[in-house]
Amino acid sequence: MRLVSAQFELLVVWIIGSWGWLSNKCVLYDKKTNYWLSIHSSSCPHSNLTAVCWDLSDLKLNLSIVPSNYQALCLEIRSGSVMQSGALSRFSVLETIHIRGCLSTILPGTFKGLSHVKKLYLLCMEQCYNSSLLPNTFSDLTNLEELSIENYRLSVMAPDALGGIPLLKKLTVDSCAEELSDLLCRIVNMSQSLTALDFTSDGIVILRQPNCSDTNGAVLEFPYFYRLQEVFLNFPNAHRLEKRALKCFENISSLFLPDNDALQTQLLQSGISRLRHFVFNNNISFESVCETVFKLSIRQVHISDHKTENYSESAIRNCQGIEVLRLSICHSDNVRVNLIHYLKNLTDVSVLRYWDVKPECIELCDTHTQGPITWLKRLSLTLYMPSITSEQFSCLKNLEHLDLESSNINNISDFTFNGLGKLRILNLRDNNISQITKNTLFGLHNLETLTLELNPLVHIEAFAFIHLTSLKNVDLGDIHHPASQWEKRVTLNLTHIFGVFPPGLMYMNITSFFGCINIIIGSNSTPKLGLALQVRAKNVSFQDCWRPFFKSVVSLTAMTEHLLCGSHFAAKYFPSLEYFDFQSMLYAEFVDMTDLNTLVQLRYLKLMRVDLILQPGLAIMFRNLTKLESLNLISCRILTLEEELSRDLHSLVQLSIKVEEEFSMLETFPEPLTSLSYLLFYRPRLHCSCDNTWLDNWARGQGHIQVIIWHPNEADLTCKDETGIQNFARYSEANCSLDVGFVLFFCTSLGLLLFMLVTVLYQLAGDYLLAFCHILRGWMEEAVRRPNPRGRHCYDVFVSYSGRDERWVVEQLLPGLEQRGPPYLRLCLHSRDFQLGKDIVDNITDSLYSSRHTLCVVSRHYLRSNWCSLELRLATLRLLVEHRDILILVFLEDIPPRQLCAHHRLARLVKTRTYLDWPQEPALQSAFWDRLWIKLAPPEPDPRL
Repeated sequence: MRLVSAQFELLVVWIIGSWGWLSNKCVLYDKKTNYWLSIHSSSCPHSNLTAVCWDLSDLKLNLSIVPSNYQALCLEIRSGSVMQSGALSRFSVLETIHIRGCLSTILPGTFKGLSHVKKLYLLCMEQCYNSSLLPNTFSDLTNLEELSIENYRLSVMAPDALGGIPLLKKLTVDSCAEELSDLLCRIVNMSQSLTALDFTSDGIVILRQPNCSDTNGAVLEFPYFYRLQEVFLNFPNAHRLEKRALKCFENISSLFLPDNDALQTQLLQSGISRLRHFVFNNNISFESVCETVFKLSIRQVHISDHKTENYSESAIRNCQGIEVLRLSICHSDNVRVNLIHYLKNLTDVSVLRYWDVKPECIELCDTHTQGPITWLKRLSLTLYMPSITSEQFSCLKNLEHLDLESSNINNISDFTFNGLGKLRILNLRDNNISQITKNTLFGLHNLETLTLELNPLVHIEAFAFIHLTSLKNVDLGDIHHPASQWEKRVTLNLTHIFGVFPPGLMYMNITSFFGCINIIIGSNSTPKLGLALQVRAKNVSFQDCWRPFFKSVVSLTAMTEHLLCGSHFAAKYFPSLEYFDFQSMLYAEFVDMTDLNTLVQLRYLKLMRVDLILQPGLAIMFRNLTKLESLNLISCRILTLEEELSRDLHSLVQLSIKVEEEFSMLETFPEPLTSLSYLLFYRPRLHCSCDNTWLDNWARGQGHIQVIIWHPNEADLTCKDETGIQNFARYSEANCSLDVGFVLFFCTSLGLLLFMLVTVLYQLAGDYLLAFCHILRGWMEEAVRRPNPRGRHCYDVFVSYSGRDERWVVEQLLPGLEQRGPPYLRLCLHSRDFQLGKDIVDNITDSLYSSRHTLCVVSRHYLRSNWCSLELRLATLRLLVEHRDILILVFLEDIPPRQLCAHHRLARLVKTRTYLDWPQEPALQSAFWDRLWIKLAPPEPDPRL
């Protein structure tokens, strides 16, 4: 396996495709599944079927394994590559091509047969790259509608390089062109089809009127681009604009020129008839701005660092018609200016934004001298004001969106927003607000979105949100505790704040960067089903988890070490959850998360930085999640991926795994995942074990699963054992593959084969023969001893246990049985009672048949012990022969059924016989010894004997 490096957000991965191994340079995407596993470039457009490929040098070879039915290709090629003729011709249904990399040449015929392509993007990462585009390079793309060319030098291209594209509608060019003619002369024949043009050039310093000639040198009459509906021009280094330089456009959507008063004057003589958006720069008078606005019908105006001396009714008379006005202002004489009053005649303005506004420079509403403002819909302010008074917004009767983000606000007076009955969005993000009173938000009965994020909220008064009956989205935080409290725990009573939850509430974010937060619901009111809840704090705990509020939550994002209800994991109290994102810390104190298996409606699950090794119920944690479609285990810890984890995940489509330490993946793990389409391993490091070699063959043979294996710093997949990190492919080849020479020798050497077969048969049948001998011996001893049953046993109990559990036997079992009486029991232990020098099998057999009962102390160590397995086998055989209740099982620890399945005898005994579990709680251990002693105590002597 080959693996490559990249950042996680922009994964450069190697993929095993939906038909087997794909090229190590591509990743595939199927939009129908709604899972986009990796985007090599965030700008890469994609449709239903998209292939993203990188580090390409030979397109025919590198793309040969990509299916021809794909509709989009996103290709990153090596700089200086040549697009070969016919390289893409087999993709007959291709609609989008995105090529990232600097092409030196595009040969004729490269796009032949691609008549369905509508979008083509050419992006070079080098500035002003010289590419030899020949005449009619794109003429085979007869249905091309959108073309983007970035960082290619236009002047070295053939004059008619863009010719032969009859249906082109949108053209985007970001180039170091030195003349406007470099572009316009190459699109002169597109005036009837082109409807959108976006042109950026930092090489143009003088904008001149285009002057074009044909291949014979004859001057062409330049057309007007009447059909252009969207024109975006950006010339950051221009310092002069000649007359009629932009005459061919007439209507321009947006024009960016550097800070130059002369350019803004020359703009009126450039031939433009209409300009939608323009940025006016420093120190230009507002009267000049409005003159330009009037003459060019400008609708969106941005004035930076502007002074307010000329804000008068006569100055702004020509500005009527402006729809969006952005201002960065200050008055040099510290005179407060009521801008709303001065701009009251701009009745078409629906968006007004103020930046960098000093508090002494602005007064919004003066209720004594002006009436209501009914035309303004949206107001954005960066005030830098410590306090907001009720007088500042009272005149804005139809305001729908108020943005006060990052305005350094410390205090909001009561009834500040009274009168803003139509306000739907209020953004107070990133201020210094510490208190919300019950009258702070009074009057906002139509408010739908309230953002208080990044505010040090210490106190939210009772019923502060009771007026917000239409609230849909609320963002609270950073919630602080009062300064007088020493404990770093905040209590937030939501009913105390809301009174009654708004029925349409759809999103709630609660954040406390300070420490722990305790969230109290407090009442049975609840929003409608569909609430998305996000909580963020060091620890988050809920109270009243039985309230119906929890049933309304369908999406839960928790960024916290612990998510608790009382002392239990809180997830199970959200029975309607479909989306659950839990981001914890690996070092967080243990909390049992087994109750995840109660979220039967879950469709998306992300666990981040969770130590799954500590989870006692890991084997059943994902049980019942039959609707789960996406499972992401990111930066978690787990030792083995086995079938018990995936047993019920029949609907799983996408699985992403990033494990911090070495892990193994058993061959049975993916068997239940019948709907799996995408399997992503991020930074994998396997255990060096032949048990993991199946993954390679399995991935190669897949017909429907894309397996992505990505590693940032390793060239190949690695594994780790006691010797350190090594290449997994070489390890597998050296330790887990057959030697062909040995196989041939084995096949031709019949004598050796016969000897090996006899040896294998002996090894397989040896235990059965030995068992048969013990059965015969048991029958004989039973016949001999039957007349005198009293003196036949030397011990009361033969104890079968692993040497690793001897401490428990010595410290717990011996005192619990031998030191209790009368009568006193005598136990047979291999470490104490076996005869020295005697064969160990004979010792086991004699001791077992010399004891009235056999007690098996079962643990994981016991299951791995061959001697314990023999003792259990002999005890089972004796049980079959004597038909008496002589075998007792004691489990020291909880062993999942999947581990018992490999030990057939023990598994059958567990299913058919009653056994004892050693209780960990001291209070329960006394009952355990009573029950066991009663079972093992010798029978009372018969008085008749």
